[in-house]
Amino acid sequence: MAPDGGESVADVATRFSQFLSAAEMELHGSAILIVSHGDPLQIFQAVLKETKENPSSLDEVSDLKKRGMITLSVLSQHRQFALLTGELRRLV
Repeated sequence: MAPDGGESVADVATRFSQFLSAAEMELHGSAILIVSHGDPLQIFQAVLKETKENPSSLDEVSDLKKRGMITLSVLSQHRQFALLTGELRRLV
């Protein structure tokens, strides 16, 4: 559930996913550095971890991206990827 004037975790995941899809198409084959606040990065890392551990979830992510939404249960686990201030972390 989104706070007043804010975004839910699923909203952030959807927006991040749309950004990554566009960046990937435009910058195909390039390394991409993402600088963001901690929560979006934690959400992104949770989705990446899930797709690495359960490749079949890629189909679900792809289908949800086409509809402009992501509601994976894995999103609720994003806090396990807490970042330290100024931390750099390679994800892929």
